[in-house]
Amino acid sequence: MAEPAPKSSVEGAALLQSLGYNQELKRAINTLGNVALVLSDITPTASLLIIGTVVIATAGTGSLAAYLIGGFLAINVALCMGELGSMFPVAGGLFSIVTRVLGKPIGFLGMLDYMGQAVFLPASVAIGIGVYISVFNSNIPSNVAAAIVMILVTGVALLAIRFNAVLTGFFLALESAVVLALAVSGLVHLQQPLSIVTHPAMTNGKGGLTDVGLSLVIAAIAVAMFSVNGYDSAINFSEETQGEAKHIGRAVVVAASIGVALEVGTFILVFFGVPDVAKFVSSSTPLLDAAKNSFGSTFYYIVAIGAIIAILNAALAITLQFARIVWAAGRDRAWPSVISDWIGKVEPNRGAPWVATLIVGVLATILSFQGSLIAVVTFTAVLLIVLYGLICISALVSRFTQKDLPRPWKMPFWPAPPIIGLVGVVVALTQQKIGDLVLVAGIFAAGLIYYYLFIRPRGDRYWNVQVNPDIELRKLGEH
Repeated sequence: MAEPAPKSSVEGAALLQSLGYNQELKRAINTLGNVALVLSDITPTASLLIIGTVVIATAGTGSLAAYLIGGFLAINVALCMGELGSMFPVAGGLFSIVTRVLGKPIGFLGMLDYMGQAVFLPASVAIGIGVYISVFNSNIPSNVAAAIVMILVTGVALLAIRFNAVLTGFFLALESAVVLALAVSGLVHLQQPLSIVTHPAMTNGKGGLTDVGLSLVIAAIAVAMFSVNGYDSAINFSEETQGEAKHIGRAVVVAASIGVALEVGTFILVFFGVPDVAKFVSSSTPLLDAAKNSFGSTFYYIVAIGAIIAILNAALAITLQFARIVWAAGRDRAWPSVISDWIGKVEPNRGAPWVATLIVGVLATILSFQGSLIAVVTFTAVLLIVLYGLICISALVSRFTQKDLPRPWKMPFWPAPPIIGLVGVVVALTQQKIGDLVLVAGIFAAGLIYYYLFIRPRGDRYWNVQVNPDIELRKLGEH
């Protein structure tokens, strides 16, 4: 019978070095700062007010079931990420994990998936700001407002990580007060029957309701998982976090648990507190309308201000995260040398991956001018759950193929979390838009052609991910 993998109390910096990397970013935040960044990335307030609107538009009152199932699946995926992230606390996050567990070709596809999210995810949050700015000034075009947000956010993201952790923490406190107030507004006005869950309905476009099919509820699960997404960023900020590697795993799970509880709990309370379900599910700002119905116009404006703050905070945290991912892809030589060297640059004083930050910010700004919210959200949700599937597979495979490696933080209830997560991902994928699935498949096909024609013949120079660092990691586990 094989002995269990040794536990490790190794510092994250030592583990990073054992994986073949130099310390280029600055370890300037503690675990609390990491969690603040992660919760700002999850951003329950902005997610409810922006992505939650898409979930409601997709499944009507069936969005209640979608959020409950999506939150449950997200916790199981987070447990997988927590274990693997403590083993491989690298700024490349999920693509670094997939590469080290499932091999370089699949890891490269994981990197492309992550890079796609880097383009679309910041914009999907920023695009939603126009709706809430229009509460105060309806003359400002939504896409222009989103682009201005991304320009401001990109400038701030170039500053030191410690400053950004403090700033996002401050904004997080403000937006948490807003989301809790929303929860209270629903709690004190509970009036809808349980049948809105057991017999889901959505708008018929004429002011009434029509039944919701199971397929739409399942389709909404992926968007609900997208809504609570962001806990993986604890791994992306791991190279800037002080302390032991096990704290990264804990940060993933703690942040996911808090984010899911705040978001799903508030969503349910608000839904049961609305006076008119038909009007609620047909609104372009359903949760904002619910706030007005509960506590009047003053609270309505407070929530709108909270939404704007939350969107700014989320866009900043997400840009910070994906800048690290783009930077890590350059460090791992995913692209020709000129490009990899360029995006792998770090500003020496602030320790910020400045070129990667500008790339994420500029692309998101351009997309903000061009994209529509629902189209951006549904496509990004497909990218997201595909990568979740790869992580669940990695969590299963790693226990068998890397059983001798230390696991600083181990998930409870194994193998249930990766199995539950994987089943949920497969079911959710079966109900996504064909166009989104075809586009993701096309990206993967192009990626494999690039990998086998360009990278593999030059494996000594490109995609330099140390896939099997068993010896060094075993040594660390023994100390």
